Amino acid sequence: MPSPVGHALAAVAIGWVASGPAGPDLVRRSVLIAALGIAPDLDLLIGRHSMETHSVGAALLAGVAATAMRLPLASTRLRIFLTATLAWATHAILDSFGADTSEPFGVMMFWPFSREHVLFEPFFDPISRRWWLDGFVRNNLMAAVWEVVILGPLAVVSWLVTQRNSRRNV
Repeated sequence: MPSPVGHALAAVAIGWVASGPAGPDLVRRSVLIAALGIAPDLDLLIGRHSMETHSVGAALLAGVAATAMRLPLASTRLRIFLTATLAWATHAILDSFGADTSEPFGVMMFWPFSREHVLFEPFFDPISRRWWLDGFVRNNLMAAVWEVVILGPLAVVSWLVTQRNSRRNV
């Protein structure tokens, strides 16, 4: 499964485009979008990792909640909903392409329509939470670097598109 670095990068890459032109609140917006991309892993605290929070249903609920709370993600309710939903959904998508080392393998991506776990061919290296093992720092660091190499350019392109669109709206 990817690291928080990879999840944040994927979320901002899609979130910047979905939220519309950049404004003076771009940093705050970026932090909120990154947090939405990382948030599904809060299920680790309740022992339900890769279950309901890693799904289409949870992404839609996050979008509805963000819209109801009028999170400062975008200028319209529709863009708030899209930004929050897509940022949350990137988490399950990335995890479905991650090397999973614990059962049940994969993520419950299509909940509430299905409780089956989905796992595709691993593209991202696993992130270990076993801090006491040899190689913990090195392996996690290398996995995060790989995520930056893959997802960083997507985030840069997204940022450039967002900046270009904001100049058009001035």
